[in-house]
Amino acid sequence: MDIEFHYWLTGLIAYRAGFSKQDSQTIAYASEYVDENDISYTIIDRKNRSDYINFMSQTMNILKPKDKLMRIYPIFHFIPGDPMAITARRRDGKMHLLNTTPDNENANAIIDAAFNASEDTRLYRIGIASHSFVDTWAHQNFVGWYDLFNEIELKPIPAIGHAPAEHHPDWVSHVWIDNRLVDGEVSNRHRFIDAAKALYIKYCQFQKKLGNTDQSDKWRDLESELITIMGQTYTGDEQRYKGERLKSYKKRLNWFPEFDETIWFKEAIETDVNGLVDKSNGALNEFTLFRDKYYWNVDIDREKTNWYRFQEAVKEHERIGIQLLSEQFKVMGYDLAVV
Repeated sequence: MDIEFHYWLTGLIAYRAGFSKQDSQTIAYASEYVDENDISYTIIDRKNRSDYINFMSQTMNILKPKDKLMRIYPIFHFIPGDPMAITARRRDGKMHLLNTTPDNENANAIIDAAFNASEDTRLYRIGIASHSFVDTWAHQNFVGWYDLFNEIELKPIPAIGHAPAEHHPDWVSHVWIDNRLVDGEVSNRHRFIDAAKALYIKYCQFQKKLGNTDQSDKWRDLESELITIMGQTYTGDEQRYKGERLKSYKKRLNWFPEFDETIWFKEAIETDVNGLVDKSNGALNEFTLFRDKYYWNVDIDREKTNWYRFQEAVKEHERIGIQLLSEQFKVMGYDLAVV
């Protein structure tokens, strides 16, 4: 999925489930920021000269060493599920232990843990886990590392994640063909509505646990609203009708600003530019010769900033993912915990 679901639709689903306007926006920003958090920074504390290093939750360089991808893709974007799931039936009969399947046990355990996180990181954990959870619908039948299992047809594209399918799995209302599958015609509308329902129910259950009104009986109203927002289905190799959909999102979330990946970062961190500003794109950043330096902004409590809390939530999410998936990886002779 892309920003349309991870930011706009996630925010709408959260708001309809009973989260406040501010909390819905924080959840949505954290959800989308998972895809933008693709650089590992070293942040210097001017007072005691200690360093803070964040973990990446995305990489634009899909040719990273496998061990780096393993700490990112299967935990944040391609959570392994049930290789025997009916949705995973392939024409060639192949199965993979790390195949992503929708609404799987691992993804549910990760998002359920997020609802029980400490108050400081809870909203950020919910946003991050929401991203991973709904991606099990969009990224189903792909595994989060190099593997020919991901190949849809012969293309000069590395068989990593859904790269062979390009952006087709991520586009709202798109209809495309996955010729590996027994049921090869894929309707992203159907997949995304199923993901939205599961996420909405999770949010409603959390609100009920807090003692707030349970809105789960209003799913049918939200479903109709989402179908209207998603608009026409389409095929082909280009994303269509996005402008119309964005107007619909903004009409319903008129307090949401356009997503800006720099907001949380700039609120917390001062950049000391060394020569030219470092490239923000993760892949290009790796080739920067003269590194900028980063410091916590003066007169802030870093632990109360959105960026810091998000980064701590990323680390917590990763730890939960490693705990859940380590045994699965060990079956393949791979010790995820020591990477």
